[in-house]
Amino acid sequence: MKIATAAIQMRSELGEVDSNVERADNLLRQAHDAGVELAVLPEMFNTGYGFVPDYGPSSEDADGATLRHLAERSRRWGMTIAAGFVERCGSHLYDSLALVEPSGGIHVYRKRNLVFWERFRFYPGRDPLVVKTRFGRVGLAICADMIYKRVWDDYQGRIDLAVVASAWPDFADRHTGRKHWLFGHVGPLSGAIPHSVAASLGIPVIFANQCGETQTMIPILRTRIADRFAGLSSITDGRHGPPLIAGTAEQLLVSEVTLHSVGGRPLCRSTFASVPAASSSGSARS
Repeated sequence: MKIATAAIQMRSELGEVDSNVERADNLLRQAHDAGVELAVLPEMFNTGYGFVPDYGPSSEDADGATLRHLAERSRRWGMTIAAGFVERCGSHLYDSLALVEPSGGIHVYRKRNLVFWERFRFYPGRDPLVVKTRFGRVGLAICADMIYKRVWDDYQGRIDLAVVASAWPDFADRHTGRKHWLFGHVGPLSGAIPHSVAASLGIPVIFANQCGETQTMIPILRTRIADRFAGLSSITDGRHGPPLIAGTAEQLLVSEVTLHSVGGRPLCRSTFASVPAASSSGSARS
């Protein structure tokens, strides 16, 4: 089975939720015009990604404005949309990834492997998430999750396609391009790991990363890097040809992928039950 997919590489400004959603909306519209059935936005696309005192005011639950907007677009365009956001659940915040279906279902995965400052802002997720969609079983991961073998072991034989939303930094000075002395080798991995996962699992992988300027905070070294996001978003069609890879600027990647049933019984878990779009939103501090 072939489906048209999109990896949306975009820049997001910290705290500028309305303008970030508008920018993403323009790119999603282009994806729809290109006939895309599954589009993937980056990690925390609406809030921006960076070390800020409190993500509480821009966090959302299933009733939040961002997910309602994406649900409306998904229904109108018949397009499944994956998008990273800050999830609020009671007094806890999570770095989460929603998969929004045209039927109104919203399924949310929580990042399990938090790194650097994320450990001081978010709670870690506990479970993998497999969503049975109209085109196959989709497994979700966020950024650093993809470097852990156990994450993909959880999905082995259970998914037909993987989506990864990311805000992966380059660990390089954005002015000079000089790589960080300790983490400089990590940035380019964003361009390599999705293809390794696709080859290992024999499935397509859609990887959407942020781009543009950022400041990377490394608490263990007590240092900040005037950094940039690595970009290198990609669509890898598993067993069918080379990957399509973005550069470092904002870019919409569109490509068909081929899904083959890999067998095995799907594991269906969700942070939220499948819910239709609702009519109210709120914000709370953790």
